[in-house]
This record gives sequence, structure tokens and C-alpha cells, in this order.
Amino acid sequence: MLGQILPDVDGKLSALQSEYPTFQDIMMDPATAYQKLTGTYDETVDEDAVYQKLVDTIFDEMHDHYAKQDSHQKFKYVDTPLVEAIRYGYLVELQEPTVIANPGVLVGLNSLLDRCNSVFLPNGEVIHRHPDTTIVVTTNNDYAGCKQMNQSVISRMNLVIDLDEPDEDTLVKRVLGITGCTDKKTVTTMAKIVKAVSEYCHENLITDGCCGVRELISWVQSFMVCGDIREAARYTILSSVSADAENRQEVENGCLDSILAA
Repeated sequence: MLGQILPDVDGKLSALQSEYPTFQDIMMDPATAYQKLTGTYDETVDEDAVYQKLVDTIFDEMHDHYAKQDSHQKFKYVDTPLVEAIRYGYLVELQEPTVIANPGVLVGLNSLLDRCNSVFLPNGEVIHRHPDTTIVVTTNNDYAGCKQMNQSVISRMNLVIDLDEPDEDTLVKRVLGITGCTDKKTVTTMAKIVKAVSEYCHENLITDGCCGVRELISWVQSFMVCGDIREAARYTILSSVSADAENRQEVENGCLDSILAA
């Protein structure tokens, strides 16, 4: 989260970045391209000869460059987006920290969230948090695989906000805006079905899938393509709700059929 020490590949190649003629230059004006490589202007030279000279020039420069290098690997420190946000005052979002295998990983950020507002990087540098830096942590606690967040991290959050699911009218407006669909009546029906499916899965302990806003958006987009609400459901909400074929059939019979038949 605070950066990585990686092999310095770019540093090795920086000395090789000469200004070579492009393939388009060679096709349009072989003589000038040849002059750029050799310093000699030859009107009789053809494209094939220039291509070969380009390959030979690059090979020779690489050979000379690596012959001068020692055998020791060089490394460099690379900032992560989090560190860049801390340096320059950006807004950064930490998504789903509750799926981190070791809950203590986030504790390493506590010094950033305390009054000292500083942290040690792997390269030994100490950076101080920019006053405009805003760190937002988002998670879905009810998703499978999520663990409890460390209490010391929660206590350092200035605001802790629980976002409830939007009501049906708000959800329909958002989906219409995202997808560009104009059939509000159909989208409203689809939103009711998605809500019914979600409640059905919760009541019947079907927990190996998901049916929410993203699945509704995918369903609407699929419906806009095929024009069949039931056919579109088979490849979106029904396939996402569970990996078990019997569960899918139960959801289709109990939610999809009952609402569409009404």
C-alpha cells in the first residue's frame, strides 16, 4: 500500500532512447531516414536497406550500452496511488479493505490518520500528509469473504456513514440515467423483480451469488439489445444470483414469473 521496490528497467533503457526514424519516415523518404542513422545522404538507398540499417544500429547501441553496465541489479522505489494522494493532496478511495487477509495491514496507516500525519516509506523516506488529502474507505460488510475491520482504524475515521439502498424511484432514475433506456415502466418492473430476488435469496439462504444495482443495470442493458425481458434475465440476474441451477430455477419461478404475470 505504501510503495514497492522494483527493478530499475526504465533506467537501463533510458540511454538507448535515441531519435530513430519511424517506419513511416523510412517509407516516405528513405534517403533522409538513412542520413539520420548514418550521417550520409544517399539518394539510391531503398527501404529494405534502411530497415536493415535501423536494426543494426539499434543492436550495436544496445550491445555497447550493456557492455558498459555492471552485473549488479539496480532497483527503484515506486509510489502507489495512495502515496501520491498523500504527497499532493488528492482524494483517494480504499476499496474493500475488509477482504485483506491480515486485518493488521490497515493499522500501518494509523500514523497517517493520527495528529502526526506522517508515515515511513519502504525506501526510508518520511512523508507528511498534505492538508488537502482526503482518505475514503468503502466496504460492503455483508459480502462473502469480508472480515471485521480493525477497531483502531475505525476509531481514526472522522465520519462513519452507513449508506442504505436507494428507494425504488431513486433507483429507477439512476438506472435510466446510466443506461440511457427510456422505457421507465419496464425498468420499474425490473427494479421490483431485483428487490424481490434479493429478499428471496436472503430468506432462503442463497448466498453464493449477488443480485443488486449492478445486476439491474446489466439486465436493462441486455434488455435494450434483445428486447426480451425474460431472455435478458437469463444472462444477467439469474446467472448471477447463484451457481446452482436449482436455485436459479426457484428464483425464476418465485420472483420473475410471479411479478411478470401480475
